[in-house]
Amino acid sequence: MNKSILTALLVAALSTTAPLAEDAAKALRIVTSFDIESMNPAEDGFWMQEFGVAELLMKFQPDGTNQPWLLQSLVAQDDLTWIATVRNDVAFQNGRSLDADAVLAAIERQIAHSDGARGSVPEGTRFEKTGDFEITISTTAPWPELPGVLSNEGVFLIYDTAAVEAVGEDWRQLVGAGIYTGPYQVTALTPDRLVTERFDHYWRGEPALPGVTVNFVSDPNARILAVQNDEADIALYPPIAARPVVEATPGLHFNYGTPSTGGFLGFMNIKAAPFDDVQVRQALLKAIDYDEIANVVFGGVLEQATGLYNKSFPWALENYETDLEEAAALLDAAGWGLDGDVRRKDGEALSLNLVIYPQQPDLVPMSGAIQAQLRKLGIEVKITSVDDVYAALLGNEVDWDLGLSSEGTVSWGVASPFLNRYLATGGGRNFAGYANEEVQALIGELKVAVDTARRDAILQRIQTILVEEDPYVFALNIHQGRVVVNDAYAGYQPGFALYHVSYETGPSPAQ
Repeated sequence: MNKSILTALLVAALSTTAPLAEDAAKALRIVTSFDIESMNPAEDGFWMQEFGVAELLMKFQPDGTNQPWLLQSLVAQDDLTWIATVRNDVAFQNGRSLDADAVLAAIERQIAHSDGARGSVPEGTRFEKTGDFEITISTTAPWPELPGVLSNEGVFLIYDTAAVEAVGEDWRQLVGAGIYTGPYQVTALTPDRLVTERFDHYWRGEPALPGVTVNFVSDPNARILAVQNDEADIALYPPIAARPVVEATPGLHFNYGTPSTGGFLGFMNIKAAPFDDVQVRQALLKAIDYDEIANVVFGGVLEQATGLYNKSFPWALENYETDLEEAAALLDAAGWGLDGDVRRKDGEALSLNLVIYPQQPDLVPMSGAIQAQLRKLGIEVKITSVDDVYAALLGNEVDWDLGLSSEGTVSWGVASPFLNRYLATGGGRNFAGYANEEVQALIGELKVAVDTARRDAILQRIQTILVEEDPYVFALNIHQGRVVVNDAYAGYQPGFALYHVSYETGPSPAQ
């Protein structure tokens, strides 16, 4: 998209967008695409940790580990017992102390009211108070992924349960009730915005800002214009296509570079030709130019996929390789010979239907790049866009050979949920009925394997199978966080694992 077209779209978008909140005493102003519907902590509270209002027991780190946050420590006493020690210097914003009773109350309420929490706790698990600031977690089978579960914003968000229960279901009364422990407390929540102010008694020290205002603006171009027009400081989730215009506009900066825990993934329909042939699947992996996708098509805004996982994880293998000669040899061996510019087998052209969806506009240039790359090998590619990619792939609403989707392969340091959902037999998004007995056994073992070296070995073996022996799903890139910011926040880096605001977040030092 050229600059003039994108600029026109930006102007048109802003003209239909409601005015944003005025700068309030240098409070940080963020615009995001998602709205926060209510103060109900069980259903909408996960947003609060993203913007510095709420906190969790553990915190996911870029190196793949989970470190204590509201906990002082989390120690595995044996394979079936964890000791969680709660910090003794934390209070809710309403002044009530955080202790073992408060944490247990939040955990119990989440299990009762949150599907995410209920589905994350193995059957038979017990959470018991064993000291004023100590909780013992007992399980009937090893639960090695507990640290990651406690880092997951959708599982055990910590809040003042007594204050929540006191309002019944009139969630509006929780505005200003100080039910969380973070550096900023909610003063207003409307359909258009969240407004917070500094919590002066925050346990880690004085927050850097007087407050944070988060405006909900669904149009990505309008979010960028909000920053340009000094109605916002940070715009989350900008489209990559906007980068050239942003970088050419004085006072705007397109910042990126925080690798995430997922990316655009490709799923091959192994139930039908041509991907029912493992050699054709292996050829596809060799035919994709991962470097070109990341660094040419997207100019480095997306990180190159060298394997299924972000390469910073200790278990990640870098086992992707672009090799057109090897890809051609595999296709020849599978009987797909080159006939002019097209590969044919028994007179039929090798043609793929690639499925994308409009909610991810970056899939348009990506699918075009894949189409051009495969054409070099004599493979024809037709691109089909569907409104609901999951329904299309699961329900076979369209004839598909390769489906693309944006997915997280690691949930706050936990690899099992993705594997269970997308690769395990009967998984809710096992689109093509992938069934590999060894992979199935490894997924089951990973759930209870305690030894770190063994867990790494399990994940590496799965990655090897998915490339060398029985390919099905593969990564086309690793996402990187990206934002558009003004000069005041020129040094702001996209938050890792959705941590957009901390108590240290503030304007960049003057140059």
